[in-house]
Amino acid sequence: MEEPRNDVNLLIAAGGTGGHLFPAQALALELIQKHPHIRTTFIGAGLKKNTYFKKDLFPFVDIESGTPFKKDPIHNLRALVKISKGLKRSLQFIKKKKPNLIIGFGSYHAFPAVYAAKLKKVPMILFESNAFPGRVNRFFSKWANISAIQFSHARAYLKSDCVCVQMPLLKKKGDLSQKEARAYFGLEQERLTVLIFGGSQGAQSINHFICAALEPLISKGIQFQVVHIVGEAKWIEKLREIYKKHQIPSSVKIFEDKMEYAWTAADLSISRAGAATLAELIEFSIPSILIPYPFGTENHQFKNAAFVTEEIKGAVTLEEKDLKGCILADTIGQLLENDRAALKKMKGALRNFKKEKTKQDLCSVVLKTLGWLG
Repeated sequence: MEEPRNDVNLLIAAGGTGGHLFPAQALALELIQKHPHIRTTFIGAGLKKNTYFKKDLFPFVDIESGTPFKKDPIHNLRALVKISKGLKRSLQFIKKKKPNLIIGFGSYHAFPAVYAAKLKKVPMILFESNAFPGRVNRFFSKWANISAIQFSHARAYLKSDCVCVQMPLLKKKGDLSQKEARAYFGLEQERLTVLIFGGSQGAQSINHFICAALEPLISKGIQFQVVHIVGEAKWIEKLREIYKKHQIPSSVKIFEDKMEYAWTAADLSISRAGAATLAELIEFSIPSILIPYPFGTENHQFKNAAFVTEEIKGAVTLEEKDLKGCILADTIGQLLENDRAALKKMKGALRNFKKEKTKQDLCSVVLKTLGWLG
């Protein structure tokens, strides 16, 4: 392998939710660790105040942007003004920095930076984590050198060469044992453990559905315990009291930084279907009940969930509009019938998908594009 040049600069265009920023930061860390001469700079809207962005680790440029697709024309006009300002700032920075490559992680937070890179003819890689690509990646794919995709279904919507990759993760499955993970949460070692959470944005609806499902579950005689990440402080005491009332061992938290412990402790998860969540459940091979966020852009979470349910066969999808506590309880009960046969089958399917040799490493794709590999 040729040693990287000292003057290699990479721009990473990302912002918004953890689903965009977590893989972007995981990639940056991997690149820096493998090649200390690589200099990465993040560029995107709202980075300075974004709680998911590790400002102490990465140089960054905070730009303005907006989404001009609302029904309110005044909002759309203001968004276009912000995009114009973000584009101007991005062009100035690219002229000064002269990056060798930009890696775009989608969302309108990244749009001005990727557009500026296109105008300045900077080589471009796009990373698409969803089964149905977002507007920004669909728009720019015709100019991208490569689109790196987590799910093969995304290929049909993109106009560049595509390569299937594993999503870069900050939390990976290591040598942590289930015994250690359950001890970390103060849980019993042998009891069925359910991980419940709503992703980086939280999910009040999931909390409501869990509360409604508890009595039907208990009436079925199912013994279980939970790790429940509630997302908002107001749910902490309420859920702790409910679990205590029903004698269900639990660890209830607003947020959990050590998600590798939560996934390792779990036999089953109940969550939204954001791309980062799905990448983690695949990494840890945890069978899941997916409740897609119904108001996501272009209903992308439902498409993600459908891929994991129908193609991988590692989950069950329940749409929120049709969901009730008794339905959720029945679904959990069905997964645990016949000595958890359905759970074991789903876990095996997730492991097989993870082992697919067709999926590449995004860091390697970046290095190949720079001409250091192959």
